[in-house]
Amino acid sequence: MSRDTYEANMQFIEQTLKRLERNEVSIDELETLSREFAAARQFCLDRLARIESVVQATLGTDGEPAGERR
Repeated sequence: MSRDTYEANMQFIEQTLKRLERNEVSIDELETLSREFAAARQFCLDRLARIESVVQATLGTDGEPAGERR
């Protein structure tokens, strides 16, 4: 299944966690579901890293704490 947005991937992650908590995942589905979960998680991590990079570049901080800018 293709999820192209951060929101879609987060929704998949949240729904999957709820299903796991309620024991609604069969052992036969677990292998496929864990691959999809890992891909969704990585998508979100990558997206957040890109956003952080853009925000830092826009603010000109380059990762420096706010009090250390000159």
